[in-house]
Amino acid sequence: MPPNLLFVCIDSLRADFVDTDHADTPFIDDLSESGVHYTDMYATATTTTPAVTSFMTGTYSERNGVYSLEEARLNDGVSTLAEHLSAAGYDTHALVTGPIVAETGLDRGFDEYDYRDRRDELVGDWYEDAVAAATDLEEPFFLYLHLWEIHTPIDVPAQFDDPSYGRYPYARSLAALDRSLADFRDELPANTAVALHGDHGESLAYRDSYRHKVCKFLRTGFRYGLGIDTRDIERRLKRRYDRNPPISDHFMEDGHGENVFDFTANVPFVVDGPNVDAATVDAQVRQVDIMPTLLDLLDVDREATAPPGTNGAGTKAAADGGEEPPLDEEGETGAPAIDGESLLPPDGVSDRDAYMRACGKSLVREKNWQRAVRANGWKYVEYPERDWSPELYDLGSDPAELNPVSDERRANRLRARFPDEGVRDAERLEIDGLLEDLGYK
Repeated sequence: MPPNLLFVCIDSLRADFVDTDHADTPFIDDLSESGVHYTDMYATATTTTPAVTSFMTGTYSERNGVYSLEEARLNDGVSTLAEHLSAAGYDTHALVTGPIVAETGLDRGFDEYDYRDRRDELVGDWYEDAVAAATDLEEPFFLYLHLWEIHTPIDVPAQFDDPSYGRYPYARSLAALDRSLADFRDELPANTAVALHGDHGESLAYRDSYRHKVCKFLRTGFRYGLGIDTRDIERRLKRRYDRNPPISDHFMEDGHGENVFDFTANVPFVVDGPNVDAATVDAQVRQVDIMPTLLDLLDVDREATAPPGTNGAGTKAAADGGEEPPLDEEGETGAPAIDGESLLPPDGVSDRDAYMRACGKSLVREKNWQRAVRANGWKYVEYPERDWSPELYDLGSDPAELNPVSDERRANRLRARFPDEGVRDAERLEIDGLLEDLGYK
């Protein structure tokens, strides 16, 4: 029988909180040591819905049509991981929360798509419901588990609210979740592969600083509300206060979705299970690589399991100026094009250009969105709707991304690596009330 797949997405999980001493997480540490741990993966977006869409479809927003938390309806003709696995005979079930409502289209391919309140947590009473849903699945199964425990607002279980579990409430809540995940995994059949991922990272080092709160409030008003370019003074303040942060972070940043700095874009990805040998991959990879990787892990042919009705419009070949793929007898092209590539086998993976966007609700308006590309030790950042100069960082000499440099030739080369926008006709979801309840301002 093919292996089952448990895909765990811990919302807001930073890469540097996996297999490090920032949080006491024995289960996650063991998973990363016994499986394949990709340490240098970058999110497509630093906010949830477009990030989840990218790893569930292997595509960027420019192809899948999900641009933000609200502009979030999946394009027709874009296939999902669940659709491929369902076609391969898997019992597919999603246990989700946060902004991943069925109206996004991310329910495609799931036999059951159970959306729950964010307060229903694996570390609480909902655990029994999750176990009941998992143990009721027919093998082979694909279970997607989206967890909200370390997303703000964080409520640390009392027995874990101690510095021995981590310096921050974020770390202590992760420690509590780690124990529940270990128990949950024990309830599943041995023939179950596990994928662990974070949709995006999080800025959290200065949350308790009053000075930080005041500066951030003023920054939000001037930069995001009035459109005033405050970046120079921000960098001065950051260089002053970020001399020795306990974790990679920036003064005046908090949460996610507002920037494309590495601490909000670098996310963990670990796969473990039957026939998986331990390995650590330090090459730079992308969130869009996850779907083809998991299909490879389960030996599922993407072409053979493509959903019907897919056409060749918008394929990568056409976007790159090449020829459309040949049509079959039905006038269709098989599996729709994707932007990612498999990360298996691990020893064959080399650096890949990482494209990312900041499009969070806290940016106030779309005019404040950012996009960036990270390649060859450099990061290029631009503001498409603002008449502001782009930023270029030499990550080798400036890993904290505090001192942009001027190199127009290199900037132009990196800019050319952005995906084409294409035709944008996205639908806005009416979920403002839900987003406010989830902590998005």
